[in-house]
Amino acid sequence: MKLVIVDTAQIQPYIFGSNRLRENVGASYLVAAATGEWALQSIRKVAQRHNVKDDRAGDRDDPNNMLIDTQQIERDHLDGEVMYAGGGNFVALFREDEVARRFASHLSRRVLEDAPDLQLVIAQQSFDWSESLYMAVQRAFMALNQQKRTGQVSAPLLGLGVTAVCRSTGLPATGFAPKVGADDGSRYPASAQILAKHAMLGEAKDKLRHVFKPPAGYDYPDDLENMGGSAGEFSYIALAHADGNGMGERVRDIGKHTNDNRDYIIALRSFSRTLNKAAQTALRETLELLNTRIWRDGGQRIGHYSLATNDSQPKEIAHITLAKADNVYYLPFRPIVFGGDDLTFVADGRIGLSLLVDYLTRFEDQTRRLNLPGGKATACGGVAILKSHYPFAQAYQLAEQLCKSAKIYRRDAMLGNVSCLDWYFTTTGLSGGLGEIRRIERETAEGKLTLCPISLEENQKEAHRSWQQMYRLVCEFQGKNWAGRRNKQKALREALRLGKTSTQHFLTRYGIKELLPLPGSDDFQINGWAFNRCGYFDALELADWYIPLVEGPEVHA
Repeated sequence: MKLVIVDTAQIQPYIFGSNRLRENVGASYLVAAATGEWALQSIRKVAQRHNVKDDRAGDRDDPNNMLIDTQQIERDHLDGEVMYAGGGNFVALFREDEVARRFASHLSRRVLEDAPDLQLVIAQQSFDWSESLYMAVQRAFMALNQQKRTGQVSAPLLGLGVTAVCRSTGLPATGFAPKVGADDGSRYPASAQILAKHAMLGEAKDKLRHVFKPPAGYDYPDDLENMGGSAGEFSYIALAHADGNGMGERVRDIGKHTNDNRDYIIALRSFSRTLNKAAQTALRETLELLNTRIWRDGGQRIGHYSLATNDSQPKEIAHITLAKADNVYYLPFRPIVFGGDDLTFVADGRIGLSLLVDYLTRFEDQTRRLNLPGGKATACGGVAILKSHYPFAQAYQLAEQLCKSAKIYRRDAMLGNVSCLDWYFTTTGLSGGLGEIRRIERETAEGKLTLCPISLEENQKEAHRSWQQMYRLVCEFQGKNWAGRRNKQKALREALRLGKTSTQHFLTRYGIKELLPLPGSDDFQINGWAFNRCGYFDALELADWYIPLVEGPEVHA
């Protein structure tokens, strides 16, 4: 037999190398198709007997749902059996080497023709059913990773003679793509890669609407301009990235504790299906919560208010006006990558953090309810909140670094099986990595201005570093004693930046006995700092624009 694993390489620049949302969406669809429905179709094309259903070309919820579990290669003389598709990988067994070769050839050609410049990586490993399938899979993945590290990357054919340049990639243009929002039919030069991404936009939208159906009269935006930014007031996007914790170890544990090859396949499929269902259900419930909030606010906006005084007049803190076109309102939220434990979405900057917090909470709950092998799963996430025209590739890199920062904190603080998150908001451009950015903008002689990264739920090691505590502070600064008093908030921020003594002077000048307490040390409420960290800078920053999906005790609509 031949064990074959399919993966893709260099997908980050492929998906996020453009500032045009529709190109990012189309690219994400192409990456998912290469290791999903296209791979399934290639199996059906080259293998006479297989375990892929023939009634549909692919499944829009989960490629594993296209597999016939009762068909087994060792018993039913299949030419090819798909083991599972998940986590961006496609794993299959072939009875004959020639069939495996034809599969690789057919899929590679499909990717070359329909997804130009997408880097496909295929590893093959000889296997005998009497051997350990788990060990063969480990060897194949090692070979796959070696190929990704050392393999020669396909170089695109550059222009010959006089050529127009693609405005998105800088590669030679081979055609023209329509401009977003242009009513006069204007187009711009585009490379083969960009044209392929545009060609898949319809398929990508159909899949998104099928998996996460928007309410009647609403749709997902194809343009960042329709994300909900307020002209002249707030035009920021939130790019969020979330990734499950320890999923690779869970998959390895399945093999370590399963001696029978068929049981191993069954367990892998069950894990992949359950994980995908949990993630999609969590995201679907988060979207339903967002929709509920929109409907409650009249269907055209999301408003956030707080009682600024002791009277009954509410003070508006922030609001999002939904963009509209052709009698359809655009949701201020668009998933770009979704499947398994991996999620990337873009949203209006004021609700990106709320959406991520809700999703992480629901992801934990769903994995617990669905009895995911290994028990409840957690995830870490990062949110970059930046100006809407900030380079998308750099925004994604920052979101990914923030997610990694949360994972490192979870590991180093030995917090156990918990979710963690990190975020960064800036009104300016950024240069360098996350560590350098924070060193320049978030560190003083007193220590670090930020509490991030933090745990989602109660933090057993550093009680002051949790979302529960952060949200309590945000509600306070958006409450009646602070909302609408920008000079007071600004003065506190400057005092905190200058250090403990300045913070004490601020409290005296404004007649404030102490700040809201934080667990772990009384120093927080006395001078704003403890453990070389400022306890209130993050919450003050969020208070200016943060919109919760579920409002806190001090906040009233």
